Amino acid sequence: MFTVENSISLSAPLARVWRVLVDVDRYRDWHPHTGLESDPVDPRKLLYTHWRPGWTDPVISAEARVVRLKRPSDFAWRVGIKGLLQIEEGFHLEKSPEGTQLKHRLSCSGFGSWLGFLVMRPFLRRQLARTESSLERYLRRGTVISRYAHRSSRHH
Repeated sequence: MFTVENSISLSAPLARVWRVLVDVDRYRDWHPHTGLESDPVDPRKLLYTHWRPGWTDPVISAEARVVRLKRPSDFAWRVGIKGLLQIEEGFHLEKSPEGTQLKHRLSCSGFGSWLGFLVMRPFLRRQLARTESSLERYLRRGTVISRYAHRSSRHH
């Protein structure tokens, strides 16, 4: 098993970042390569899709599960086959003076994780940075949109 982590400071309120992270049906709005869909019958069950930028069809689709949900600080989901290869993506949030401190983590476990350790680790580090940048842009864009929407609603 191995884990890669990164931390980023976001200039958005913790509650807003939390809402974006747990709204799994909207992941494709901001996550550069992951789509998630919730199951209306089992809220811990997800459909995971992995996308490549510019591709119209997903590379892979599989069942995933929410493995950690502690409001409003911890959220994680896992996809893969236990013992063979599982990937877990998780987020930890803390309030900060600038807004929110986000710790982002990807963990790989199972036999396949040891085989891919040297190859996957640098790739996953880049994925973390790409995902965090995308989330930051999405939050910034949403803040601007909500400011204008709020301002225009006052003038009506």
